[in-house]
Amino acid sequence: MQRILFQGDSITDAGRNRENDRETGRGYPTLVMGRLGYDEPGKYEFFNRGVSGNRVRDLKARWQTDVFDQKPDWVSVLIGI
Repeated sequence: MQRILFQGDSITDAGRNRENDRETGRGYPTLVMGRLGYDEPGKYEFFNRGVSGNRVRDLKARWQTDVFDQKPDWVSVLIGI
């Protein structure tokens, strides 16, 4: 199974529930999850690490734990909208 991780600010966070590791919010990560899940069910795992209000330096500070430690196959970064 391929792991797709979303990283960014409020546009990525999209109101996600941080207590549920699999919840992707109400934004573009959920749209991607729905499309890929429909096209190729069971092929991907999705993780959203977006945090509303974050800047690039905030992402940098948590890059190890939020990205590298998760060992994703794909990373989507959207910040600075």
